[in-house]
Amino acid sequence: MSDPTDRAQAEEALRRAATADEAATAPRLLLDIADRLTTIRPASPILPPRRAALALRYATDAAGYDTPSSHTLERALLRLMPTIDRPITRGEYALLLRKAAGQVAELHRQAAADYGRGPRTADARNALAHARTSGNAAAR
Repeated sequence: MSDPTDRAQAEEALRRAATADEAATAPRLLLDIADRLTTIRPASPILPPRRAALALRYATDAAGYDTPSSHTLERALLRLMPTIDRPITRGEYALLLRKAAGQVAELHRQAAADYGRGPRTADARNALAHARTSGNAAAR
């Protein structure tokens, strides 16, 4: 007889993803990037290559050089960071990053709270998956 606390494989994967995201994650790094942009030359323009460079630098600092974790974190940062499609200053872009970080973190909190309640409904699992995969679209 199996243990009644055993989780299905999909539920276990979602639980692990939630746990991994709580430690050193993209929303926290977005705030770190925003802090840097507001303290160093906030009135200067920011260009798309700088966006990619910041994502790479902060992912590498958080997860190590050229590791699978750093690659995953870099992709997550690039997905969450708003694209630069018009002339914008570093300070203005920092505001967009703070907004994205706050909304993504709130999605994660809501999804984790829903996932932890009573029977695990499909809505809670979908909310958690949406928060993980569509953070950038949800943060706008």
